[in-house]
Amino acid sequence: MKKLFIFVVICSLNIHASNAQLEFGLKGGLSGSKLNLSEKPSFEYSNESNNTINFGIYSRLMIPVVGLYIQPEVILNNRASNFKVLNEKAFFHKANYVDIPVLVGFRFLKIARVYGGPNFQILTKQLTEIPADNPDYVKNELSKRSTGYQLGVGADLARLRVDLKWDFNNASMGSPFTYKGHTPELTSRLITLQIGFKLFSFFD
Repeated sequence: MKKLFIFVVICSLNIHASNAQLEFGLKGGLSGSKLNLSEKPSFEYSNESNNTINFGIYSRLMIPVVGLYIQPEVILNNRASNFKVLNEKAFFHKANYVDIPVLVGFRFLKIARVYGGPNFQILTKQLTEIPADNPDYVKNELSKRSTGYQLGVGADLARLRVDLKWDFNNASMGSPFTYKGHTPELTSRLITLQIGFKLFSFFD
């Protein structure tokens, strides 16, 4: 993580020297999240997606001539799903994260953007409502840190920043519960629509 931020700082210094643009702003939106078990467990289960909200801040370091930019963000995000094991009572699981995506993108036609990059996730709170009266369940703690990825498209309309993102974790984020001695690992998928607003910029 430290090496990544050092790299971003070095890039920003080089970009400043080449008449780059630097902007800061706010953003927020809605996500459709669905959590899956990474490996098919020995029991049947079903899950339902949940809609969640997200908000945070972003900065963008842009090289105007070639259209490339680096955009780190700090976003408060939720990942949630309803699980149902066999024909038993469904239960709710939600985890709150601080997401820190570091996105590299390309802007074209003056307003359109495509981008992608790693998303460093820090768990801040977990709520797993397993059935309290069922001894087959044991609540587990998720991993405190995990790394996912984001791909997206966007548009810049005056001060507005519109983004449609696909956020995914293929690696395990830990396991929220054990059922009859089986501990399935969790993965995540999010489709996110965000609206951002540029507060101010430098070197325009």
